[in-house]
Amino acid sequence: MKCDLKEAQERAKKVRMVIHDVHGVLTPNVVYCDQEGNRRYEFWHMDGFGDLSLSANGIIPIFLDSTSVDDEGLYRARELKLEKYYYRTTLEEKAKKFEEIKEEYKVSDEEICYIGCELYDIPFMKKVGFAVATADASDEVKEVAHYVSSLPGGRGVMRELCEFILRAKGVWEEWVDKVTKMGYK
Repeated sequence: MKCDLKEAQERAKKVRMVIHDVHGVLTPNVVYCDQEGNRRYEFWHMDGFGDLSLSANGIIPIFLDSTSVDDEGLYRARELKLEKYYYRTTLEEKAKKFEEIKEEYKVSDEEICYIGCELYDIPFMKKVGFAVATADASDEVKEVAHYVSSLPGGRGVMRELCEFILRAKGVWEEWVDKVTKMGYK
């Protein structure tokens, strides 16, 4: 899909929820393993601020991860005070959870932004009103995106997306003023 900036902004205006994976979106596509086989990931604080900014402005960020239980992803979700962190072990389970989330929060496909980077994200990106690909996403993912970020996963993409959505909704300047003068909660 050819990305048209005006269309992407119009789609972003309708967003009430942002669903994203942890791995490849909040983290770079790198896994660190110690000698005992424990996995470790790195998170950028800027991306955390993006999710916090969405929450503070009435947009629900949801982690819908593509791995099994991940303590670091769960810890990051709690650190950001997100309501929910979901994980799955199969694509079918992720698809089922996606539908349950829509029902639980009473949001339509059109009101959801989904950001992805890999082939398994495509079915979700095709359903939602605003599909976003990371800069380092596969070509096939970029093809179905309404917007392709300028930043790769785990390197500020959530912060960039947050600003894009809040600017489209016309609340970015107010948010900047609030954060720089009083802080945020």
